[in-house]
Amino acid sequence: MNSFGAGAVIVLAVAIGIYYQQYFGDETPTARRAWLTLLNNDEYVPGVLALARSLKRVKSAYPLVVMITLDTVSQEGQQLVLDEGCQLRPIETLLPKQDKKNLAFERFIHGWTKLRAFQMIDVCDKCVMMDADIIVLQNMDELFELEDNPNFAAVQTCICNPAKNPLYPDYWKPQNCPYTHEQHSHSSAEVDSRGRMFNGGLFLLHPNQTVFEEMLVALNTWDLSLFKFSDQDFLNKFYHTTWRRLPYVYNTLKTFSKTHPYLWNETKIKAIHYILAKPWDKLDPDNAAYEEINRLWQEAYDWREQTTAQSPTNI
Repeated sequence: MNSFGAGAVIVLAVAIGIYYQQYFGDETPTARRAWLTLLNNDEYVPGVLALARSLKRVKSAYPLVVMITLDTVSQEGQQLVLDEGCQLRPIETLLPKQDKKNLAFERFIHGWTKLRAFQMIDVCDKCVMMDADIIVLQNMDELFELEDNPNFAAVQTCICNPAKNPLYPDYWKPQNCPYTHEQHSHSSAEVDSRGRMFNGGLFLLHPNQTVFEEMLVALNTWDLSLFKFSDQDFLNKFYHTTWRRLPYVYNTLKTFSKTHPYLWNETKIKAIHYILAKPWDKLDPDNAAYEEINRLWQEAYDWREQTTAQSPTNI
């Protein structure tokens, strides 16, 4: 190889290294544990930033890895996330072939791409996937240390449907919600069995390509018109008999403050999930009922890591 060719190879190697460091960060790409989230539009950039800052604020030992669709997130949005110290994993959008018109909200169509978390075998052996509308209030690294090391774990969801959305399943009512029955110490047998499901906003998983391929088969064979909550309903069916229930404090819906106030204790809650109206959307009138809870999100978003300036070394 002549000197010109050798020089070109060196330049190319340096360029690849810079690109890799920019997108994957300084941490090794085979870190065995990580928090995951998905970013596939600019609307959720504030959410990712608040989530990242909340994890740093509680001194989590593990990185936040952002699965990102580069073709739908602006360069500015990408740079903001990089500047926050997050690691990026470019992915492609995942959409089933079937019609998606039966979803409760149009935005749920983006949820299918969350399933790519099961492909993150180069990121970690064990991951916790979190929606970008979650903030962490207390360190919860213990999720990576569960004794029975479940393949999949999540928090049971509330099905009270406080907004009374007519597109939600007809059995989503307070009298069928497991948390309502637990409050009154009723037997779980009294709860409509369909109400025993988990919320897809946070779940523990072990990335596995074989499992992901099994999911792709299911996406092409199951009747997805029955799934009003896209990935959440899909995962509930996929892990119907094997999911491990986590305490609600790891994924406390903001609506708990209204539907189950006896559970709302900010000294115990470890993560708040801002379902429905997003706290960064100041124009959404539905946020008026959650001003105090949204304040917690704003505090996480405004938080900045304190750095101690080093005194110059005396010579």
